[in-house]
Amino acid sequence: DKDRAVHPIMGFRVPRLWRPPYLQIALDIPSLERTKNIIRQIPRSDRVILEVGTPLLKRYGTKVIRELREEAKDMFMIADLKTLDVGKVEVDIAYEETADAVVAAGLADVSTLNKFIYEAKRLGIYAFVDLMYVENPIEKLKQLKDFPDVIIIHRAIDVETGRTLGLDLIPKLRKEFKDKKFLIGVAGGIIPETAREALEKGADIIIVGRYVTQSKDVKRAVREFLEITKEMREDIDLYRVHVE
Repeated sequence: DKDRAVHPIMGFRVPRLWRPPYLQIALDIPSLERTKNIIRQIPRSDRVILEVGTPLLKRYGTKVIRELREEAKDMFMIADLKTLDVGKVEVDIAYEETADAVVAAGLADVSTLNKFIYEAKRLGIYAFVDLMYVENPIEKLKQLKDFPDVIIIHRAIDVETGRTLGLDLIPKLRKEFKDKKFLIGVAGGIIPETAREALEKGADIIIVGRYVTQSKDVKRAVREFLEITKEMREDIDLYRVHVE
């Protein structure tokens, strides 16, 4: 299958992010058993990818990635390391625990980001850069030797006007880096209505947390997002387990 490659450590086939849009579920609850239970309820779709959240990683260490594989063997898993320094080391550790992608904080020094992105690409996993709190994201990205595979931006609401802020960065990034190949993820209080808005503005990945993880009906909450686009709808329950 062209959307999959063999994982170099685990040996099974894992998805590659070649057909956006995707729904990224942020697993931020610092409880391994609760997180496993959530994963069991998620409808299998090639459009769903999992983020092993920072609270989970801090509580259990990167070994939690491998433990979650027991529930989601062939799903794309992102380690939200929020790397600020020792970029190469953190990438290596997450890779050894079977992460398919790693996340660095855009606030990190340019040299750290360069090492982080280089190492991820060398190992064949995805490099995400989270632009939260980065004052001039375009200028920061211009300084990088290698470009990240995924850029994460954050939407917010203007308390005075009620207008959504942050999504206007999407076309600016596309225009400024039109010679680069990258995906854009959007986070920040995402619900089905705001997910639709972000996708219409050009987002490739919708990052959802509490709306799914704190739902009494996880399956229904996930399906609400998967119903938003024709592409996502077609993939519901078509997730195929690949065997060598």
